[in-house]
Amino acid sequence: MSIITAPPKYLPSDQAVPLSSGSRISFSHRLPAASVHKTSAAEVLLTDAVRTGDGRFTVGAAWLRDHFLHHSGDGRSPDPLLLAETVRQTLIHLSHRFHGVPQGHPFVLDRLDLELPDGAAPLRPGAPAHVTLDVTCTRTVNTPRRTGLALEAAASVDGVPLGRAGIRWEVLDPAFYQVVRHREARPRTAAGAPRRPEAPLGPLRRLAPGEVGYPGDEHVLLARDSSDAPGTFWLDPDPGHPVLFDHPSDHVAGMVLLEAFRQAGRALGAALHPAGLSASFTAFAEPDLPVAVTVTPGPDGAARTGGPGRMRTAEVTAAQRGVVLATARLAYPTDRQEAP
Repeated sequence: MSIITAPPKYLPSDQAVPLSSGSRISFSHRLPAASVHKTSAAEVLLTDAVRTGDGRFTVGAAWLRDHFLHHSGDGRSPDPLLLAETVRQTLIHLSHRFHGVPQGHPFVLDRLDLELPDGAAPLRPGAPAHVTLDVTCTRTVNTPRRTGLALEAAASVDGVPLGRAGIRWEVLDPAFYQVVRHREARPRTAAGAPRRPEAPLGPLRRLAPGEVGYPGDEHVLLARDSSDAPGTFWLDPDPGHPVLFDHPSDHVAGMVLLEAFRQAGRALGAALHPAGLSASFTAFAEPDLPVAVTVTPGPDGAARTGGPGRMRTAEVTAAQRGVVLATARLAYPTDRQEAP
């Protein structure tokens, strides 16, 4: 969730916006930063959006880097978190422009699911990728204080399928958000579930970049206490990171948690890029309190899309003071290997 109060004038509903005469979209200019809740224009991925039918849209995005956090130039398979950030920006822009959501209304992420199957469109090293999203966006809740929306997107590059994503979120009246945001947090773990650590017992050591798949320390989000059980880490981000902390927030952003989940999976020995991800967000993370990130091997999943073999999975949880903040299942093809 983020709050940006810049007031571009949006039309009150998608019915007020005329249908596009075609699905051709432009990749020549980024959309205004405020329209996707960004401060820096360099962090805007979207270039265009047109309504093509009732609840249907075509959205353009230009990926000038091949990784969510940086540009490696290695031409590897697409980064699923770069797709996640593209879809996140899409839901914000469509909510404002086509669903009449005023600027300044908080967005609360509920769930994110995405998949990049084998054979997904490769990225050309050193060249921007023009990504097209075919989007369905519908309202699921509509009350005076709360609007729920759901988005499904199929992504492609130059006509070659890239992957798919689904995301659910709520937009809250600002006064109602303050009530929801500051109400007493209640533990969300099931009876009999293992107790999760609430604070490190000793000094933290940030993980080495190679442990989480990066060449440099600036992108590392996890640290460990020498007394922690295997698979237990602590969130330790750099608050000056230009991608993860582009704008102020009163809580730890969902994309920070997703990147921490990805790094936890890598630290467990998985590939840097999962082929699938399903995440649920259940509570706000306070930025000034410790967040524990735990990862365990999950059950083998279903047969993967586009190739032989099955998926291996990792189960990841973020918790704070015993309250579960978010959970995710990351899926990896059993034969995928990536060097740090």
